[in-house]
Amino acid sequence: MMVYIIDTNIFRKILEHLPRKGEYFERIWKAFEDGIKKGIYQSVDECYNELNAHYDEKNENMQWLKSNKDMFLAPTSDESCIIRALFEKPKMRENIHTRNILNNRPSADPYIAAKAKALGGIVVTAEKYKLHSAQLPNICEELDVKCISYDDFMEIVAKED
Repeated sequence: MMVYIIDTNIFRKILEHLPRKGEYFERIWKAFEDGIKKGIYQSVDECYNELNAHYDEKNENMQWLKSNKDMFLAPTSDESCIIRALFEKPKMRENIHTRNILNNRPSADPYIAAKAKALGGIVVTAEKYKLHSAQLPNICEELDVKCISYDDFMEIVAKED
């Protein structure tokens, strides 16, 4: 079973732009939620923290996230070792922005990539690869983890239907 580790920006695209009504969209939502229940679609607790900071407590998207909180996993000790090794590289440390540290804001990218590496999974992100960057696709490249786009992911979800 292939596992997909979903980035915060993908949740925002799905929650804010994927309609919940209409036969086709209802099938997509069911396939997505079934994949979550099966453990095919996962994320990390830092993504949940980022989303929690974005949405108001009463927002329907936050309610959906709370009802699916089990999919947002804490790092294992293996993943922590992957992150530690990753941050031994000065370029990769650029991913953690000073403003996030000073404001105690979550930063999910290294956790997402490490979970995908540990599980042999695929990262799903809207971020694009940028040469000489420390964005999520660059971290995935560094860890030899496959990275796909929102459109590629939605095609996979639609096939699960």
